[in-house]
Amino acid sequence: MEPVVIEKGSGYEIEWASQNVQMIVSMIKDGRFDDSVKAEVKVFHAGSGITRSSPTLTSESGKLDLTRKLNRRRKGTDYQIDWEACVEEMAGIIIDKHREGQPSVVIKDIPEEENLKWRLENLMLEDINLIYGDGGSGKSLTACLIASLISSGHMTSEHQLVVEPGRVLYLDWETSPYEIRNRISAIYRGHKIDQESHIVYRQCQRPFLEDYDIIMDEISERQIDVIIIDSMGMSVGGDLEGSTDINAFFRGLRKLGKPILLISHKNKNGQIFGSQYTYNNSRMIWELIRSETSMDDDVDMVMFHRKGNNVPQQSEMAWRIIFDEENNSIEFQRKDVMDTDMSGNLSIHDLVYRLIVRDGSMERDSLYERIAALKKVAVDKVKGAVNTSVSRYKKKKTLEQNGDTIGLAKDNFVKEEGFTSETGEEPWTVRV
Repeated sequence: MEPVVIEKGSGYEIEWASQNVQMIVSMIKDGRFDDSVKAEVKVFHAGSGITRSSPTLTSESGKLDLTRKLNRRRKGTDYQIDWEACVEEMAGIIIDKHREGQPSVVIKDIPEEENLKWRLENLMLEDINLIYGDGGSGKSLTACLIASLISSGHMTSEHQLVVEPGRVLYLDWETSPYEIRNRISAIYRGHKIDQESHIVYRQCQRPFLEDYDIIMDEISERQIDVIIIDSMGMSVGGDLEGSTDINAFFRGLRKLGKPILLISHKNKNGQIFGSQYTYNNSRMIWELIRSETSMDDDVDMVMFHRKGNNVPQQSEMAWRIIFDEENNSIEFQRKDVMDTDMSGNLSIHDLVYRLIVRDGSMERDSLYERIAALKKVAVDKVKGAVNTSVSRYKKKKTLEQNGDTIGLAKDNFVKEEGFTSETGEEPWTVRV
């Protein structure tokens, strides 16, 4: 049955119990210009380290050099160890494991997931998620909130978020450990989370893929459940506009097999910075916009859902961030986007319904004017979209029209006393 092989972090542990030999193999890499495979190999005998080498496992000379080194440190004939056989077996195992990939399966044999898994319900999937926005919009602060909620398992009805707790690794290319510590401590105080933070923090200098094996080992050692990367542009370390570096970056993320939150910036055109492949590879995308009327100690921001794979379109999330200098705390409070100066960022379809729900039934001309004012365009520019939206809501029996007045469907209406409509139909108004 020898040897025993255990996958661990970025590599493998291989043990020959009868010979009291163990090899830990990591940093497994393909050759840059050929099909060679190289790795770092640590060899132990009776629990003591013998050597640490980086042989090319596909090379006969590479394996021979390692065998000779081992025989110099622990002569095989003296210790009853067949070093040549151990090295040969190790090399064959690692090459096969590295190249095999995922086995093919028949679709009918793949079990169906009972429910779509959310890490943070309606906000973050158990997949690759991305939040992008302008500099200073609150992206990193929001990432700290998400890390705090997941790590602590904190839930409150005020946030309207269901949290699946887990261990969080925060990979930071943007700030410093002290700044992140201060932010997370302030968030804990602001939300009255009465426990110490167990978020694992790593300040990064090199691109993500260059530190990939180290990060994988960290994930394995600390049993990490969720990874946050702040920010994507710095972590890629290559061409953000092309496909090669971006696709390689996302292949690395998928290989981790963990839910991931990426923080990214906008380009000059207000889109996600970088290649279209960033959009294509992300499974859940939110755009974060900060209110123009925000004060230093009271910030409004709204998250708009821009993409979701295998999930419906999610409603926007509006937040007020309250900075309390006296108590050194930060609190996020949910609010209605209609109560912010960013309501005009909603689609016309959403605005039609939200205005009537909030303010009651209104004439069509009034609806035109109010939506045009929010969108900051001429009335004629919105009429077609408003009419289309009203028709769709009427088909779904969400809204009704009586004469020129549009309001909620009859189940949410009450009959007005004292007059009849010109058509002879009973008039209705919104139930308050």
